[in-house]
Amino acid sequence: MSKPFLFIFFLILVLAFVLGFRYGQRVEKNNKAVDFMLSITPTRSPSPTPPIQYKDFKSKKWGLKFTYPANLEIKEDATAPAVLFKIK
Repeated sequence: MSKPFLFIFFLILVLAFVLGFRYGQRVEKNNKAVDFMLSITPTRSPSPTPPIQYKDFKSKKWGLKFTYPANLEIKEDATAPAVLFKIK
């Protein structure tokens, strides 16, 4: 082999080493980020709220019938088919 080919071969080896070293640094940085994310303890979720209780409303005068949450107070309008809700 002649000297220019040996020099080019040597430069290619050095380039491959440098690129491999930089790639290894990038992989190590990503691994540290993944390890950190996996080490974080998840926060406790709040306790579940109790299920909502429902009641049935039926108006014989206006023919209305529906289900509503039990924490509402219902007042029926005497002159129109309207129902007013109020939170207890």
